[in-house]
Amino acid sequence: MTYQDVALTNKLRQVSHLNRVIWRRFILNIQPLLRNEDERRKLGLTPGGTRYRSRRKSFSNPEQIESFNRLADHVRLEEHIKLQHLEELMHRFQDHQPEVTVKHPASKYEPTKYEVREAGNLNLEEFKDTISSVLRTHEFDDQLEKLFLKLDTSADGNVDWDEFITYMLLQYRENDYMRTKKQIPFVTEPKIRHVLHNRQEPSQKIIYVESPARYVTVSKECVICVWDTNLHLERHMVMTQDEVHPTGKKRRFKTWVTDMLYLTNSRKIAISSTSRDVRFYDATSNKYFEEFNLFGLPDVAVSMYYWFDRDVPSNKSLLILGMDSGDIYLFQFLKPNLQLFESLYQHTTADGVTKIFFQDLEMHYKCVTYSVINQAHPESILKVSYIADNEAVISCSASPRNSLVILDKNRKKKSYIFKLTKGIQCFDYNKQMNVLVTGSADHHVRLWNPYVTSKPTAVMQGHATGVLDVVVHEGLAQVFTYSRDAVVKVWDIREHLCLQTVVIKFPSTLYGRMPEHGNFPFHLQRPPINSLLVACNDYLALMRLGATGILKYDAPTTHKTQLCSAIYNPFYKQVVTGCDNSTIAVWDIESGCKALQFSNAHGDEEITFMTFDGAWRRLITGARNGTIKVWNFQNGHNLHKLESVGEAEITGIVPFNDKKIIIAVGWSRIITQYDDSHADNVYITADKIWKGGQLHQDDILAIDYCPPNLLATASFDGELLVWSTDTEKLFLRLRKGQPTQLDEKLKANLRRISAADAVNSRPNSRHRNSHKLPKGQAAPVEKLLFLKSRLMSHSTDGALLVSSEAGCLKWWSIYGKKHELGYFYGSDYPDETILALCSDPHNTVLVSGDTRGYITIWDITEYCLQPEEKRVKLPPPRVENWHAHSSAIVNVEYVTHSDCTYILTASTDKTARLWNLQGHYIGTFGQAEPWDLKNLKTWQHPKTPWSIDELHVSVGHQAASSPELLTAETDPEIDLNVVPNEASKSPQPEENNNQHIKLKPIVTQSARSNSKTEDKEQSFEDHFEPAITLNQRSQTFPGQQKPSLQSQRTTLGIKVEEDLKRTKKDREKRRDNFGKIDTKCVDMLGQGCLFSLQGSSHTGHHGNQRAKRLTYLCTIVPKELHIRSCNTWTRLGAEQQCHKLGKVQVCTQS
Repeated sequence: MTYQDVALTNKLRQVSHLNRVIWRRFILNIQPLLRNEDERRKLGLTPGGTRYRSRRKSFSNPEQIESFNRLADHVRLEEHIKLQHLEELMHRFQDHQPEVTVKHPASKYEPTKYEVREAGNLNLEEFKDTISSVLRTHEFDDQLEKLFLKLDTSADGNVDWDEFITYMLLQYRENDYMRTKKQIPFVTEPKIRHVLHNRQEPSQKIIYVESPARYVTVSKECVICVWDTNLHLERHMVMTQDEVHPTGKKRRFKTWVTDMLYLTNSRKIAISSTSRDVRFYDATSNKYFEEFNLFGLPDVAVSMYYWFDRDVPSNKSLLILGMDSGDIYLFQFLKPNLQLFESLYQHTTADGVTKIFFQDLEMHYKCVTYSVINQAHPESILKVSYIADNEAVISCSASPRNSLVILDKNRKKKSYIFKLTKGIQCFDYNKQMNVLVTGSADHHVRLWNPYVTSKPTAVMQGHATGVLDVVVHEGLAQVFTYSRDAVVKVWDIREHLCLQTVVIKFPSTLYGRMPEHGNFPFHLQRPPINSLLVACNDYLALMRLGATGILKYDAPTTHKTQLCSAIYNPFYKQVVTGCDNSTIAVWDIESGCKALQFSNAHGDEEITFMTFDGAWRRLITGARNGTIKVWNFQNGHNLHKLESVGEAEITGIVPFNDKKIIIAVGWSRIITQYDDSHADNVYITADKIWKGGQLHQDDILAIDYCPPNLLATASFDGELLVWSTDTEKLFLRLRKGQPTQLDEKLKANLRRISAADAVNSRPNSRHRNSHKLPKGQAAPVEKLLFLKSRLMSHSTDGALLVSSEAGCLKWWSIYGKKHELGYFYGSDYPDETILALCSDPHNTVLVSGDTRGYITIWDITEYCLQPEEKRVKLPPPRVENWHAHSSAIVNVEYVTHSDCTYILTASTDKTARLWNLQGHYIGTFGQAEPWDLKNLKTWQHPKTPWSIDELHVSVGHQAASSPELLTAETDPEIDLNVVPNEASKSPQPEENNNQHIKLKPIVTQSARSNSKTEDKEQSFEDHFEPAITLNQRSQTFPGQQKPSLQSQRTTLGIKVEEDLKRTKKDREKRRDNFGKIDTKCVDMLGQGCLFSLQGSSHTGHHGNQRAKRLTYLCTIVPKELHIRSCNTWTRLGAEQQCHKLGKVQVCTQS
């Protein structure tokens, strides 16, 4: 080494750790000066140095970025790769020349076959060596193989640079998106209002007035407008102005408003103006009127701030005025809730305004005192604030000498002066976070420690024009800023990043014009309103906050909308879920943590089916509009898009790895094939040619494949077909489809629906509320499941296929002479169906999930293994049964992980959950706390999803936030899908008529208590045949309420129904107390009625006297509600009332 090198090395040994980082960057640019590689490594100047590896992570390092894929114990390989590593890897890939390898050695009949790979393609060993050499470490060897498998989606054993960099870019982008997704506060477009009364003048200030909740704005030219919380104008007024000066001379200038604020404990509004006065308006009523006018101030009050003790509002309060001369005036009100000024020295004008001259303020010493801080700034004070704990005043100005000052109001403590070249336009201080945020004309937003004036803790750049206003949201730990070009930015205080940018499209900003703003264009209204208001020219914008940081406890959910499926990938040991808003999420099964999520997978269409390819590398999804996409679900990369066959829902997808094809079925009624042999084809066309012919006459709802060559399909009309995939010919028709037989009334309704819905005739998903089948409709086949292990064990005579039809599980033999071997009803509740079926690899148990949310495990080891003379009608032994979800279960999977078995369930209640085979609740994917499958203490068991606190909060939250939940699902006594009485019972197969086993549903105690009432009501309800409506097939409309032929339930209707229920319970209690009511003795007297009571304990004189004293008032309600609820009227009396008034009367106790 030269003398210069030695001197430079000694210098480096003397610097601190922070300086060493700076020096390292400098020396990396002058590497030729340091020849000794070992010496540089000792100093920590190379990535391989020990000091480099052991240095502490700084706040701004990317490793600190929170990622869903990140585990608590270690950093993933993808997060360790930096920009310099990517650059070196790019050169390694480009320069790589693969060796020619022997694919098949020479034999007696064939010569040696060689595999020649293209340049830049790396196999697994080359990939591991390349990454390890670039990172100069082997600590990620375990992850390199997993990473290679994620990249090799085509399963050809090679990875090139395009695959690698695409994965990395999508991974980084998705991590950044998901890191900020939940923190974005504004999720809707701003609501813009034009303030016509401002007369093209800007609004100077926006305030919030309590009791009642109103927004008040004031324009530059003294126009006050009052708005409700939805920005609907209620009224406006104009401030009075003195046309003539008290001396008699004519006034030479017009009054302009400078600031306005609300005195909460005094219920007053204070407005300052260029007339050197402060006007106080009374806000105790809806009509605001001017009460006091403090005039004759030495200077113009440009900004104001009001503080009072929120714990004791009657204590002293403080009004701070920032003057245009740089002085600060502090007015201390001694009795703010009683009176602001003395009444002895007041002068009242003809308008009833009490005028107070500033020079006479000393005579009001019993009510108000004031003090002055002279020359706090050399220029006009743009904003003032107050810190009560320190009794310090914060003020800012455009002066570069003292841009912001924090000073003691008594001038006894040290002052803190912040200096910026272009001054400070605005600021906000938060005591809890101890952060001071400033905005200035240099377009920058700065974060300061209030007691460190030399340098800001962070400078956030992004605005293109000067910053006009800033505000700190403590709950979100975010800063909202607003610039002169009408742009709102949201910044994260902890990470100093811009999370969201909202460009408010005011009409005054069109065509590149720079709008005009008032002094204070920003107002943040905190909970419960949670809104941000922005004023620009004569326009107002209302921006609702989607999240506020003040979260209420609620039951965890996996997605925001109902799920369509949840499937397990044993190769990556991950769970993939999809929901109706076209969002796909990837979860770690060992912890339940989210690894990845990508939205808008199919645009606005809901996902209806999901599956993996045979190699478990790719995810295939189908949507309601018929589109099919193939994904690399490790980074959300869309690999292929398959041509849709009409806008028909996809209900099943089967990939064939050996044939390199994908078969899809759906409501298009045809079997479609797609060529999957070319990995580079982004768009794959559909092959509609099926050699066996398209035999289904109705929508195909289910499909399943059994190796080596059996494919089963089933349709809505009940047709069940088995195909040979080798010949594409029909192998067996298990049952022919049954055409739907509808009566005349149903046909009329069907024609009416078809005419009304001709525009939107595209089929929808199968998430329906009622599973009752109308008369004449065959039971659709909802699910098919092959018992593959039985076929491998050569038990060909037994049942190999299970189908779910209207809640019945039917067992079919494929090769035997007798095909239907048995059936049983799989739910404990009537009129339910089973949408989810799965079995273990050995087909010893069958797991079913019904539309009531119950999971049942059946022991099918010996069930239907051999055909019998009569069909088996008894169900197999039931191993376990538990309530897993609050609504329909759409998918179940038998999961084997680390030599343990689990049950994975997905439901329309927006959750996917994990259980063990005993029904112990492990957790919900998406819950706050992760679980560890090996540590039973981290499981939710013995808790269940139906814990008292969770159920109370969950139901209350759903009822408050989702009015559409108030349907027949939550109110079992009210059936919105009413069908004719004859068709109210689900049609059962012919075997059910002779079935000797009667299924008894599980009856709760509340149901038992109401059973008597229901039996009594049945005879009355049967007499009135309700209007016929068609029980429509599966319809869901995302973001909309389900269309129905019946009128929608209003708030009044819901209230009436609740009153009717309460009335019914009261009647039941009265029957128990007074005996049975004889409806023949009911005397109708106008709007009142008397009931005679019979009973062993209430007969005779006392019973008659009590009957006379029981008088009931009658309320008029719609006829249909009476039919469902009232059971005390005679049929004749009800019919007479119906014909007479068109309505019926329900008796309620007076």
